[in-house]
Amino acid sequence: MFDQEEKEEVKLIVSDEFLEIYKNFIVCDQIEKIKSLSDRERYLLLILCLDKHDDENVIAPHNYKPFKEEIKEIYSLQDNKETDNQVILDLIKETDHKHIESDCIRDKNGNKVPDPFTKDEVRDKKIDIINNI
Repeated sequence: MFDQEEKEEVKLIVSDEFLEIYKNFIVCDQIEKIKSLSDRERYLLLILCLDKHDDENVIAPHNYKPFKEEIKEIYSLQDNKETDNQVILDLIKETDHKHIESDCIRDKNGNKVPDPFTKDEVRDKKIDIINNI
């Protein structure tokens, strides 16, 4: 594993679109937006969401469903299984580590991604969506 200093050196920079999808992952359907991401960002998003988001929220499994195969690959990797997936191999090369740590994912300014919305924040976001219909 990385020690704290090494982990800070590795930064996997992601787009603003990635961050919007991540923030709203447990608020509403994000499937089409996820599909529009590059393969690299899609895998990073799934890694981050699996690590950070509450699976008990009904929207999370909905957003995961079309990406079952990618999620299986991520879990296999975390179980120390080999992969021939070029996207994952490139991420491993980029991080110089087989376990791609979600803490390495950063915005374009190098800042860590924000914490997921709380249940109250999710509720407020859903109310805003309904009010804007």
